[in-house]
Amino acid sequence: MQHDLPGSGSLGTPLERIAEALGAVLTRAAAADATDDGISDVVIAEPGDTLVGMPGVLVLAVGVRDEEAPELIAAAGAAGAACVAVRVGGDGVTPAVRDAAAAAGVPVLGLPAGVRWDTVEAEARRELIRGGAGQQGDLYALAQTVATLTHGLVSIEDTAHRVVAYAGPGEEADELRRRSILGRTCPEPYLAMLRDWGVYQRVRKGEEVVEVAAVPEKGIRRRMVAGINAGARPLGTVWVQEGGRPLAPDTEGALRGAARIAGTQLIDHYYRGDSGARLRSREELAHGLLTGRFNATALAEHLGIPAASGASVVAFDLRDATARGDGTWRDARLAEAAVVVSVHAAAHRRDALVAQACGQIYAMLPEPAGTAGPEDTAATAAEPALVRWAENLVAALRQHTRTPVQACVAGTAARLDEIPEVKLRGHRGLRILADDPGRPVGAYSGLVSSMLVREAVDLMAAQGGIRHPGLTTLVAHDAEHGTELARSLRLYLDAFGDVGPVAAALNVHPNTLRYRVRKAAAVSGLDLDDPEHRLAAMLQLRLPARDGEAGGRAF
Repeated sequence: MQHDLPGSGSLGTPLERIAEALGAVLTRAAAADATDDGISDVVIAEPGDTLVGMPGVLVLAVGVRDEEAPELIAAAGAAGAACVAVRVGGDGVTPAVRDAAAAAGVPVLGLPAGVRWDTVEAEARRELIRGGAGQQGDLYALAQTVATLTHGLVSIEDTAHRVVAYAGPGEEADELRRRSILGRTCPEPYLAMLRDWGVYQRVRKGEEVVEVAAVPEKGIRRRMVAGINAGARPLGTVWVQEGGRPLAPDTEGALRGAARIAGTQLIDHYYRGDSGARLRSREELAHGLLTGRFNATALAEHLGIPAASGASVVAFDLRDATARGDGTWRDARLAEAAVVVSVHAAAHRRDALVAQACGQIYAMLPEPAGTAGPEDTAATAAEPALVRWAENLVAALRQHTRTPVQACVAGTAARLDEIPEVKLRGHRGLRILADDPGRPVGAYSGLVSSMLVREAVDLMAAQGGIRHPGLTTLVAHDAEHGTELARSLRLYLDAFGDVGPVAAALNVHPNTLRYRVRKAAAVSGLDLDDPEHRLAAMLQLRLPARDGEAGGRAF
């Protein structure tokens, strides 16, 4: 008995989710065959291809006609493939394909005529990343991020020139890329050209990003490449091909950052280790460094950072990432943004660490031993460059995530064990910046006064008994009579008594504002010649509404 399983939100295996996303039909030989459908890779197969060693692979039968499909399905089943995707007509999966799937013991994904193969591959790659399929899943996520940042088509290769991850729109691929992806390796004639041009020699020497000119007569478009190296040992390369539009201006920086990140994954690829465990451990340790959960000296040694180093901290918030969607959606958005931050941070500092905390993303940028703290001259002098870096990154995040991202340059910890304190400054700074959504980046040094006022207001809010009764009466008077005496008084005090700008902001005549201030003083009993009375008003009128009262401005 065979079962056709249309995609359903109630089904949870990778193949079922892919089928649901594509409107495809998943056919299994028997209900007992419905396992967890784990996918470790996606491979394109054409008529006549030899399939060997395919455990966990989703095989895309590109260009395979109906009469050729049974033979390919049999070969894929013999090679241990997880599934074969074939094109089906209006009548669905043919009896011949059903019989072949049953005999081979391999599921078949029947694709409607309108679904493009590159769409199928992209959906499968997303599922591979979602499933956390070890090193390759991490590399595919990285490749996708770099493709977005550079506007190009990205591939990551090992030292044997095998393609281990790639991303980008298939319709913009040139002949070289198509052959490389289909064959999973760069064609030898082009490799010979690259060797003759000295490309590999240059990228293996250091962190130079090399531009490779187009070869129009061979259908080869412009490329850029960076070496992935561990010291003097080459591990691979990361490439970007120019597609339908020019590469982004900061493509060189994105490639350099991606090469630094990919090094950790490719070390395990080389030694056939579990890179997924390694990467999770590094992320966990970075989070421990950020929050102070672990000993900083021990962490520094494990992470390869000099124990005496300092570190600058920059905090990022997507702002609307927690405003809609379920928890899984929010986590995915943050993870996507964290990869973008990681690429930029790695390009900026080789040993950069990125961690998530409190629904925000934090970049920790190691500084040389002895770097001064945030109040000292050295860090203050370096702050403008860090702000410019954060502004460029926020611009990239806003374009990538389509959200009003903001960042706070929290300062520099003189020692690694001071990072949690600086992280807290970043968190508080982001709270202040939330009042000014149009401002992309703020520095702690410029926000500290606002933070002091915020803390005082928060303390007053927590201690409900700390209230000036006359100001409480003033706010109640406004609520009862529909007036704006309290707001007018607060803005007047904020402006240090400069009537003109405040009257313009309130769209009233200056004499009207003067009347409101006198009336507010009379209703509240405040003596505006007394500095403490003025300070009390400026603080209390910033308290948010609570307990049924009308409040001032909520921070």
